Amino acid sequence: MNIHSLLLFVSISCLFIQLQAQYDVSGVKTAIANLQADPDMKSANWSICIKDVQTGKTIAAHQDSRSLSTASTMKIITTATALAMLGGDFRFKTDIAYSGRIESGVLKGNLYIRGSGDPTLGSERFEAEEHIDKLMLRWVDKIKAVGIQKIEGQVIADASIYGTQLNPGNWSWEDMGNYYGAGACGLNINENKYRLDFAPGTYAGGHTKVLRTEPYIHGLTFINEVRTGARGSGDNAYIYGAPYTYLRYLRGTIPPAGRVFSIYGSMPDPGLFCAQYLAKLLDSCGIQVAGASSIRVDALAGKKHEAKRKTIFEHSSPNLRTIIEPLNMKSINIYAEALCKQLAANEGKTGTTKKGVKVILDYWKGQGVNTQGMFVTDGSGLSRSNAMTTSQMAHILAKAHQASYGKDLYNSLPLAGRSGSLKNMLKGTGAEGNLRAKSGYIGGVRAYAGYVDTRSGKRLSFAVISNNYSCSAARMRQKLARLMASLANIP
Repeated sequence: MNIHSLLLFVSISCLFIQLQAQYDVSGVKTAIANLQADPDMKSANWSICIKDVQTGKTIAAHQDSRSLSTASTMKIITTATALAMLGGDFRFKTDIAYSGRIESGVLKGNLYIRGSGDPTLGSERFEAEEHIDKLMLRWVDKIKAVGIQKIEGQVIADASIYGTQLNPGNWSWEDMGNYYGAGACGLNINENKYRLDFAPGTYAGGHTKVLRTEPYIHGLTFINEVRTGARGSGDNAYIYGAPYTYLRYLRGTIPPAGRVFSIYGSMPDPGLFCAQYLAKLLDSCGIQVAGASSIRVDALAGKKHEAKRKTIFEHSSPNLRTIIEPLNMKSINIYAEALCKQLAANEGKTGTTKKGVKVILDYWKGQGVNTQGMFVTDGSGLSRSNAMTTSQMAHILAKAHQASYGKDLYNSLPLAGRSGSLKNMLKGTGAEGNLRAKSGYIGGVRAYAGYVDTRSGKRLSFAVISNNYSCSAARMRQKLARLMASLANIP
């Protein structure tokens, strides 16, 4: 062995010894062994990987090369990619413009709402933002300010930046009609959801009555098969329907909860609804409008629109570092799906999910992550087709933590015992007020991914995923909580 090889061997040996000395993972190994021996895990596929964020080295793992369904932990990958590629200061822009000309207060042309995929438009989650009513009243004031008193044409929704496919193709039929299954449109509004109010029956098995939707959506009709459940049975009602279709089937049960019980659904066509809402509001404010339509609807009829338009004003969303906090704290699917599509649009492509997930995979491959076995089919994790290894997820999180946007990502994650989906977890353990993680849950899948500090203050990235366990989701949550608590106890 020559002197250079000897020095390299000594260096590697010293690093290995140093890492071993830094971390006593005996408690973690015991927790892993206990979970592996648990009868509820006999038929399960599960995995954990823990890495040092400074070195990227794995300090403990179990089956970390298995590709497993991610559920909503996929959101942490989407937000990390968006922060890296778009930047924390990125804002979505929505333009109000017109074609033709304004003569004596009459717009001889169309009024356009051109979306850029802003998922926060009309949402009340942000202090600086306005609910749909106040938002559009401000738009009306801006339109009046340029001298428009009448519109001979229509209010046209332009959602073309993301194409026409709202939902990823492999989303479940049971999900798409409900608020959490709302797809990302090029022109989103009110998070693409509506409230559906029922009058429950007075006894279990009794009929229910649909009262109203808020906001009202023109043409939306329901076939109501929802029955009244037993007291304490909770919300077990689902809305079934496809994008751009206005017939919805209502199935399941709701509790006998007094006079009104509400659930939430996904809008059939958010862009068209946005145009219709503004047109109606303009008319009520004294500005006559011929009607409302969208680029998509008119294209189906063979109608083309002028490319040349004059901008009246531009609405800006909150910045990205602000958007990702509710995204990860509240696990909002539409926000993650919009970011996935925006990653493609940002590269000059039509913002489709398929192109967006390719950008995600290509980015992390370029960052040195081994993407073999990393299957991404949406941005939110609602699809069961998403799969990756805990090694890949922990590796991405370690790299993200070292990047300039690492603090923004870290701060967006729920804090154990304090906030988000972890608010009631890990209390009284070393993880409380320490461990930050994105949770994930769909039927048969429980997962967590994030960061934790050891007792000596060293930060670790981790991911733990369990698929096809035999117990209830609540019990699986408790089992993974015990495993995560052991991470915070590493000396």
